[in-house]
Amino acid sequence: MGSKCYFCAERERVGYWSYWCDDCAMLRRWLVTYDPKKCCDILKRTLTRDDTQIDFKISQEVKKIVNKKIETLGDETHESPKTRSKGKSI
Repeated sequence: MGSKCYFCAERERVGYWSYWCDDCAMLRRWLVTYDPKKCCDILKRTLTRDDTQIDFKISQEVKKIVNKKIETLGDETHESPKTRSKGKSI
């Protein structure tokens, strides 16, 4: 088609006579169905972070990175435990 979405200007429009891509069309339907102010309030609460939330998220990501490094270091020196082979029991 070659025509870009009027809202996001990135994805292709659904059809020639359409103005929006699939996702932007869904957003538009939600805004028409529900109160736009209510939709904006919900998006602000869920997508916007304050400074304490940002700091917490950063600390959680740092913990993940450190734990991965510790696991990879531990894998090199750690031997798997010896277990009995699964044979027929008498």
